[in-house]
Amino acid sequence: MTQSQKDIALEMKQAMSAGQFDRAAVIGAKMLRFHSKRTDIQIMTAVSELQGGSVENAVRRLKNLFNSLPLTDRYFAPVAHNFMQYAYHSNDFSSFESAIRKRLRTATQKDRLRYMLADVIFQRQLSKSPGLCFAPALSEAIDVLNAIPGTSQTFDEAQMLLARIYLYQEKYIQTFSVLEGIVARKPDGLSIRMLLASSYAMAGEVERAVSESLEIIRRKPSASAQPYLIISFMRPQSMPDNAAGLLDAMLDKPDLAKMEHYKAAFARAKIEELKGNMKVAFDFYKLGHRAHRTERPFDMPRELRELARLREMVRSAPVFEDVSSESENGPRPIFILGMPRSGTTLTERILGAHPDVHAAGEIGDFTKAVIDVVGPDQTSEQLARIDAKAAKKIRQQYLAALKAYAPDKRFVTNKTPANFLRVEMIRRVFPDAPIIHTHRHPLATCLSIYTTPFSMPMRYSDDLAEFADYYRGYVDLMNTCMEADQNGQIYDLSYEDLVSDAEAVAQDYLAHCGLDWHPACLEFYRAGKVAATASMIQVRRPINQDSVEKWQRFEPFIGPLASLGDDPEIQQWSAARKSSRRAVAA
Repeated sequence: MTQSQKDIALEMKQAMSAGQFDRAAVIGAKMLRFHSKRTDIQIMTAVSELQGGSVENAVRRLKNLFNSLPLTDRYFAPVAHNFMQYAYHSNDFSSFESAIRKRLRTATQKDRLRYMLADVIFQRQLSKSPGLCFAPALSEAIDVLNAIPGTSQTFDEAQMLLARIYLYQEKYIQTFSVLEGIVARKPDGLSIRMLLASSYAMAGEVERAVSESLEIIRRKPSASAQPYLIISFMRPQSMPDNAAGLLDAMLDKPDLAKMEHYKAAFARAKIEELKGNMKVAFDFYKLGHRAHRTERPFDMPRELRELARLREMVRSAPVFEDVSSESENGPRPIFILGMPRSGTTLTERILGAHPDVHAAGEIGDFTKAVIDVVGPDQTSEQLARIDAKAAKKIRQQYLAALKAYAPDKRFVTNKTPANFLRVEMIRRVFPDAPIIHTHRHPLATCLSIYTTPFSMPMRYSDDLAEFADYYRGYVDLMNTCMEADQNGQIYDLSYEDLVSDAEAVAQDYLAHCGLDWHPACLEFYRAGKVAATASMIQVRRPINQDSVEKWQRFEPFIGPLASLGDDPEIQQWSAARKSSRRAVAA
């Protein structure tokens, strides 16, 4: 009988399994003195160093392995994967990018490296702005991916990445072309079909999104909850008759991934909501939120402290010198902000139908400019670093991005709801820009957020009591911003007012932005422009009041949220206080 060979790395593996990464790194470093050619030990040591905080040693080790291993070596992929993980978690993409470019200069087999270069360029962009953003570097990523021939083993993988980049840029026609090509070659690839269905949904292509989702379900009913979610959100009456049973079976699986659990619960809720079973529907929504909270924990006390700090910073805001420049030209910004589901999309679509305005949507360029100038951090920490010099740099970068979107327009809108956290930041950088703050009945807003299957769910909404606290924090912050609005920069817009008297209210806030009235602004739904937002179905229709009182169907089941409707301070606040300044951007 032959004796089994002793695993010399056993002690190290045991330390890693126990989470003792410092100890594992020390063990690995000692072993490598005698086994320097053991690539597996090199990788485990690097991973332990990363986890244990010895980042410089880990990066040096990964870089050496990346530069020296043949592309065909079985350990090259794990090395590249861990190098990318380091880049992602440390926000240091330049080290990995430099290593890839160095290898590309001498490599004879370039396709895998081309894919990796495009991926790291894209991931760096996503780290600064998960939403649409002017990003010239992505042109290189697209060119690199297009250079990979159809005969390459990397081709389909590269095409998937290309589709994701196009989707990020909201270039839907190109996205469809690439994904439909892959599906034609690999009709059984359900993950590809899933991305295609999601892309159709994001583009507002209802028929194609529902049709592709139904095809996925036909091929493999239990593959994912995603196609059911798409149908429930876009055309719930097309849901297969046996969908409820299939989704219940998914929810009963103890090993179901938490985000799949979230999607299945929300799709199931929509089915019950369509039947009028509001209590059952709400219970499913709660089930989905519990799964999401498990997957993505949220520190509400920390978030409330952040809101409080932002309020104090608004009250004690410094007075800057003029940060504008005589050389500025091109479109000017208009910021539309508020809680999600508060009417930001409708407000922007009306503005975007004006011939002088380009509606850019939820663009991330302002956030990216702030990160580029003062670094990534909490909003309050970033705000503390913005002096007059930083404000000028952020302003220049943002104006350059707006010019790339629509050089011939007078204005470009940014309707990122979460910019309500950055009102003071916006005022320091753009004291001359109009800000439109949208809001609606607090329970209508909160219940719409709670029952909407966002692609990135709002973590503050998972617990109803915490959600109520967060909403109060938002109200307090916006109250403080309004009180400090000495120049009349903010226009406070009630969604209920807008849908009940659209022409008068729209004329009023257009005048605030320095825009004359065009009747075509109320016919925005004829423009055919897609709104990449959870409101994409509503904004393709004329203005209506259908959603104004929808929240009342769930009111008996909302527990701690109900107190928002009875809070006298919030009731008083929810009446719109329109700015007295009529033409901020005239």
